[in-house]
Amino acid sequence: MRDKLLFFTFFILISGICGGSTAAQSNWAGGDLRNFTYSPSCASEDSAKPVTVKDGEYSYEKQEDGYTDRFYFSVTNVIYGDLTGDGKDEAVALTVCNTGGTGNFSEGFIFGAQNGKAVLLATLPGGDRAYGGIRKAWIDHGRLVVETNDPGELGGACCPTEIVTSTYKLAGKKLLEAGKPTKRSIYPSQRVNFAKGKSEAAVKLTIRGDEGAELVLRANKGQTMTVTTSDEAIGAVLSNDAKITQIDNGFRAVLSETGDQRIRLDNGAAESVTVTVTIRIR
Repeated sequence: MRDKLLFFTFFILISGICGGSTAAQSNWAGGDLRNFTYSPSCASEDSAKPVTVKDGEYSYEKQEDGYTDRFYFSVTNVIYGDLTGDGKDEAVALTVCNTGGTGNFSEGFIFGAQNGKAVLLATLPGGDRAYGGIRKAWIDHGRLVVETNDPGELGGACCPTEIVTSTYKLAGKKLLEAGKPTKRSIYPSQRVNFAKGKSEAAVKLTIRGDEGAELVLRANKGQTMTVTTSDEAIGAVLSNDAKITQIDNGFRAVLSETGDQRIRLDNGAAESVTVTVTIRIR
């Protein structure tokens, strides 16, 4: 059980579903959605009942065949904005649910305010981790903009490779798509070429918050590649087989194969970071 909980916590940190601090309230008048009762669609038969979160969390243990499992539900972020054009804010609560296994199911709840209470207007479907898991959402000019994960052709449930951005409008109690979704790579690829006679290259690039990039260069088996980044928020790993030694803000690798070497960069910060990546080959 402890391993499952650690996996869930790790997933929250790297997937971007947890958007960080709750957005500042404007004129929302429906109460505190981090202390509220929800009916999540992830609830299984033995937990198919409303759950009441306290400080954004709800959990309980359940006895299974020979072990104790756990149901966990969390409000990861709440955003506010006018989705109906009446000058009053609606609220969107982003949630994630773990039913005891590796699946982490995200969902959004859209509320209006009536007589000082939150009233459910619509739900925003999410998914399990890479398969439609909600990364973040915001309200822009009366539209709800949502980023979700996509595994792409090579990804799996654990590892999204693309982000889908969808825009919605609220029509009464219906959430309708407004325009076609767009898609972008979480790790856009860029080839690195060394100047003639040089064994070092520096690449400057900007990486979006909670996203990454990929640098590709050709090198030979037996060569040593050293990679460092100018900002500790940016992690660097080599996707190829190699004998790797971790160093400050990077790694040193003795390459095991000749050909394209793929360096994956991850931005662990919520905001965009401009970084210089230095690559040395000898």
